[in-house]
Amino acid sequence: MPVPFVPSAEQQAVIDAYLRGEDLAVQALAGTGKSSTLALIAQAQRNHRPGATAWYITFNRRNADEVQATFAEYGLTNARASTAHSLANRTCRATPALRHWVERLNKHSLRMAEEMRLLGVPRAARCLDAVLKLEPGTGKCVGVIVPSRDPRFSLQRRFLTLTRKTVEKFCQSAEPEIDWMHVPSLAGMPKEMRPIVRRELITCARGMWDELSDPDSPLGTSHQHYLKAWALSAPTIGSPGDVLLYDEAQDANPVLAQVVMAQQGRVQLALVGDENQQIYTFTGSVDAMQDFVMRPGVRALPLTECRRFGHAIAAEANKVLDLLDPARTGIRLVGIGPEGGQVHHQYSDSDTHAVTAVVCRTNARVIEHIMLQIAAGRRVHSTIDIVALERLARDVELVEDGRAEEAKDTVLQGFTDLALWNDWLDEEDPENEELRDQVLAVLKYGVSAIKTLAQALVGDPSGADVTVSTVHKAKGGTWDRVLVDMGDVPIDDDDDEQLRLLYVALTRARHQVLWAPPEPKNGAYGRPAA
Repeated sequence: MPVPFVPSAEQQAVIDAYLRGEDLAVQALAGTGKSSTLALIAQAQRNHRPGATAWYITFNRRNADEVQATFAEYGLTNARASTAHSLANRTCRATPALRHWVERLNKHSLRMAEEMRLLGVPRAARCLDAVLKLEPGTGKCVGVIVPSRDPRFSLQRRFLTLTRKTVEKFCQSAEPEIDWMHVPSLAGMPKEMRPIVRRELITCARGMWDELSDPDSPLGTSHQHYLKAWALSAPTIGSPGDVLLYDEAQDANPVLAQVVMAQQGRVQLALVGDENQQIYTFTGSVDAMQDFVMRPGVRALPLTECRRFGHAIAAEANKVLDLLDPARTGIRLVGIGPEGGQVHHQYSDSDTHAVTAVVCRTNARVIEHIMLQIAAGRRVHSTIDIVALERLARDVELVEDGRAEEAKDTVLQGFTDLALWNDWLDEEDPENEELRDQVLAVLKYGVSAIKTLAQALVGDPSGADVTVSTVHKAKGGTWDRVLVDMGDVPIDDDDDEQLRLLYVALTRARHQVLWAPPEPKNGAYGRPAA
């Protein structure tokens, strides 16, 4: 069956540009029909370019499955939705020089101590046992003394974990070689030690990558490893005449974005995204749209008509877009969805117990709202990983008890100094922002409360009365009535990161938004004036 609706004028402009052979940068605001637009491109290809293929590429399995289901529903046999890992896996299996990357997947034949010796970890890890040389009288650091003996096993294990993390960050990046930017946070150690530790980690991580690249190495590989190896091999996707559809381009994984951009000139590219929904920079994601739209031959086109909700919710979201774009040079939402939608800035407790979703800025707020909804007798589903939060809670207990080296989390392992730990909790550095938020939630509510929540939550959202989620996990979701909780502190007008989170939260609802901003200070986004 054909796509069962007539394209809007904006969607038709996208289709026409595609048929002219132009590369596309589609700025699709929230709820404006990205998936249907991609399906319309695939349909236009089937009708006008028989034999060509539309390749939908994403990093997320859920997105790939949903889009493939849409293609199948509309009979678009020319279109294929795939994750980057699926493409990389198939290519590696078919390429002799890359085959070992998948053949050795998760095959770890070495014990930890053997892996450490292979990589030279015992000697390299001595830097973790270094001591600061202080000037008598002033206490000023005048040097770092690295011991000449190998450290205890727990420090060697920590160094190995940091080495693996360095390789992991390299695999997520677009860089061709491991360097300083791939070393994970060293916040748990004195600043004077960090350059020495960073240098040793880079050397050891490069050695690990060399081992992983050797078909005869005993080291096992991971999904991230073969994806990076595939990306470094200058892969090609599709054939001339095909189109490559890249969704969520505002939060692109750098290694995949690099592969996609390299296809320009071979196949037609169509990148779709919304810069206002870029909320994953803390994971290392980049806005691939920003550079792509400046390339020769790229046509930028908007999607502004939102079928998810009507005028009232669109107007509230546009207030946030006005703050993100004070020069008014960008596009704004036009709500053409369900009429009668409402945004309430004042509401009762009973109103909050009738919503179908609660969307929060922090994990601590998620836990609070789970408790409130359960206390109101409602069945609650949550996108928060309670099991992982339980594990983290145990690690936090170890750090607070002075036993950080026993923690499983590599960042928390480093906080053997409680003063550094407390400083880190007060920081606003974006690195490890999500981890810090989770730690603060654990400290606020405690391990026992988190264990109780794990037993009370409903696993299947279809069996719940309400879903409680962070903004990050709610992205892509839609509910009828949504309560938005961004915390007690007003959002500064120039805090783009928080404004983007608010925009995503406000645009999850079809019919009703409950949103009570804190009373604003000067220059902060808050409740509209009466």
